[in-house]
Amino acid sequence: MPTTVQTVIDMMEVVAPLWMARTGDPVGLHAGNRKSRVTKILVTLDATLDAIRAARKAKCQMIIAHHPRFYKPLTNLDESTYMGKIAAELLRGKIALYCAHTNLDTAPGGINDALADLAGIANPRPLTCDVKDKLCKLVTFVPESHVEAVRSALCDAGAGCIGEYSDCSFRTLGLGTFKGSDATKPFLGTPGELAEEEEWRLEVILPRSLKDGVVRALLEAHPYEEVAYDIFALEKSLSYGLGRIGELKKPTTLKAFAAKMKKACASEETRVLGDLQKNVKKIAVWSGGGCPTSLVINGGVDAVALGEIGYHDTELLAQAGVGCVALGHGCSEAVALPRLAENLANALDGVEVVVDNSHLPQMRNV
Repeated sequence: MPTTVQTVIDMMEVVAPLWMARTGDPVGLHAGNRKSRVTKILVTLDATLDAIRAARKAKCQMIIAHHPRFYKPLTNLDESTYMGKIAAELLRGKIALYCAHTNLDTAPGGINDALADLAGIANPRPLTCDVKDKLCKLVTFVPESHVEAVRSALCDAGAGCIGEYSDCSFRTLGLGTFKGSDATKPFLGTPGELAEEEEWRLEVILPRSLKDGVVRALLEAHPYEEVAYDIFALEKSLSYGLGRIGELKKPTTLKAFAAKMKKACASEETRVLGDLQKNVKKIAVWSGGGCPTSLVINGGVDAVALGEIGYHDTELLAQAGVGCVALGHGCSEAVALPRLAENLANALDGVEVVVDNSHLPQMRNV
């Protein structure tokens, strides 16, 4: 079955769900036909005019960018303007453009997790709490012959995760009764006759956001014509947010930490604030701009690595004795794109995925 723009969108919305984006962030499909076939994708931070032209030259049918291209609706397609040129170039090249911004920053395995991994933070947690995903419990009833297949299908669809544990479920044996009409073809029993069969009550916990996919997996794996299941809302929820905070696996100095992050992010514009010989153990990271300085200070960290920072925020950090490593907005985000490209290539059969940030504006030291 050929891969389409919609196929790629479906995969991206598993990697970076739309509901994780901040309110008003224009994430999603910015241009293109959802039914168009895709054999090659270009992944980049920004869909600049040069990046779009490079995608056309490389025969890419789709671009996945981090920063949204069209923050506001265009009033025209006048090609004497930069945005008009971009829109026209996408249309002429029949290139679909999809943008994953704060949802990719927030999502597990996204940009901030990539930064936390590079920093060496053990068990990082979000610095902010922006969105919550309520938990629920699915209960179903399965014959002995299919209980393991159904359990496996539910867990593969994302159910059964509790903290750092996966494949969590509980089952108890009981007796089910049913009687099908003459129009039925029951997996067990005979139409028109009351059947009593041993069944396992199977229970799993799942985030509400995965409910539809988990139910589809249940219906596909279950052998019955009519599948009995219940979904119960739970009080507990999962919290997601921007940035990450935690302790380094191995404490170091601010100077060594800054050098490590500069190399890992290929940042020629790295700047450091604070005593270079200061010992640092508790760290915060924040991709791009807008880091909430008050949360960093109140979090009791020794240092923060971020994309960019304003003058007055550096004063606040300095007064609080918090070291700061500013990597540059783009450098702090680009580190996650190779991982995203690899995941897409592995998930999309027959699709080539390339990363290209060579067309972004570059600041240089003088």
